[in-house]
Amino acid sequence: MREELIKARGNKSQEEMAEIFGVRQQTYSSWETGRSKPLPLIMKQMEIYFSIPMEELFFDLFNSEMLLSSNDQQLATLPRTG
Repeated sequence: MREELIKARGNKSQEEMAEIFGVRQQTYSSWETGRSKPLPLIMKQMEIYFSIPMEELFFDLFNSEMLLSSNDQQLATLPRTG
């Protein structure tokens, strides 16, 4: 669950939020549950709408990508055999 995104929604329904961002309610729900992610443009729109950085709204996505890039850097420094 993306708690920050759910908290940012406040008293508005998922249906209301979906209408604001031009998607179906099921799509917005899947963003909140973490089953899918919005396009970068919509993430930016959400950041502006909520006045919360997208890195906070979608912490799991940005944290995972940072971990992956960090692991890639570590792998690049490993000695190669052969």
